[in-house]
Amino acid sequence: MDQLTIVLIILALTIIAFMSGKLPYTVISMGIIIALIMTGIMTIDEAFSGLTNSNVIMFAAMFVIGAGIVKSGLLDSTKNIVMRYQNRPKIVLLVLMLVATVLSILTSAVGTMAILLPLIINIANNLNISRSKFIYPVAMIANIATACTFLGQGAANMNWSDVMVNMGGPVPFGIWDFTIARIPVIVTTIIYGVFVSQYLLPDIPNSQFDTGKPVVEKTKTIDVKKQRIAQIICSFTIIGMIVLDYFSLVPMYIVACIGAVLLILFGVLSEMEAISSIHGPTMFLFIGVLPLSDALKMTGAADVVASLMRTLLGNTTNPYIIMAVLFVVPLILTQVMSNIAAVAVFVPLVCSVAVSIGIDPRAGVMAVLIASCTSILTPMAAAAQAMILAPGGYSMKDYLKCGFPLVLINTVVCIVVLPILFPF
Repeated sequence: MDQLTIVLIILALTIIAFMSGKLPYTVISMGIIIALIMTGIMTIDEAFSGLTNSNVIMFAAMFVIGAGIVKSGLLDSTKNIVMRYQNRPKIVLLVLMLVATVLSILTSAVGTMAILLPLIINIANNLNISRSKFIYPVAMIANIATACTFLGQGAANMNWSDVMVNMGGPVPFGIWDFTIARIPVIVTTIIYGVFVSQYLLPDIPNSQFDTGKPVVEKTKTIDVKKQRIAQIICSFTIIGMIVLDYFSLVPMYIVACIGAVLLILFGVLSEMEAISSIHGPTMFLFIGVLPLSDALKMTGAADVVASLMRTLLGNTTNPYIIMAVLFVVPLILTQVMSNIAAVAVFVPLVCSVAVSIGIDPRAGVMAVLIASCTSILTPMAAAAQAMILAPGGYSMKDYLKCGFPLVLINTVVCIVVLPILFPF
């Protein structure tokens, strides 16, 4: 049995394990790692590489920053503003999704959810509305809005434009093209999240989350002086993550770690409070999913899919068929592997295919960038989705039930709009 087949079997078993809802996330994660090692797909160092991944490190640090934000009293002020709309939960969700949109543009989906999770949980408890109704829609827009400008993860956008030009694309992207192209799907996602998602998500009583609440919610209050210190540290950490990373001075995960350490040094959090704020099952889940994503790329699974994409296109010149293939194939792959990996694989491929059939590749490349951020159908699709699995009490079925209709809508929007914005 070749390595590709083995990895696909591991992937299938992982999906089944998630869908069953019977196994703890830590067991699924360790099962992935052990399977990759025992089958010889990866060495021990490669299989456990998630432990040293910068996203995982930032992930852990941002849980601590989130705990500091809770201690600072900032959430209480925000909560009081939102509580004015306590009888209008749709407005509350709209505000949360708009805030998530801005934060994800400035940082990343992971950083956004780490910042907002404590706030969402706090608001849901005070409104006596299931947190499950709020968390997934906010994570949806955090993923989909990421990298829609030149800020945050979008700093790499112009690099993909250079790749496209180097492979024969006649016209480079303008710096605002990435924003203009993403606006339609951001708007549809917010509308869908506010008006539709509530009917498709589980209504789990918040009392059932007692054992899963971040421990920081149960910690002792601190005096006003330390609250001010916490506000300064958390504010400068978030601003520093945005500014220093944008100018390539200090990576975001380093800034997050510095902020987490300062919260302990200044007595805002005790060592145990900081450690307890990090949600172990979610961390382990992400650590296991990362090597599986790498294995899919290493064993050539993406190449197999790419070959299929060429076959599907054939000699067609129909722009809608071309866009459907160029959007849907990376969209499917990004549900089980890193969106960054999906972009790295498919941008050069789409450029090659487009140039070979004599069309401007801009619409195709933009389709790949948007499709790779529409990673919302499985907890393996993106770090932010893994992050919300336990706090939201979701199952694999919930991801598919709520996310699939939106994916269909955004697919149609992109197939229609992108060839208009970037004519073939």
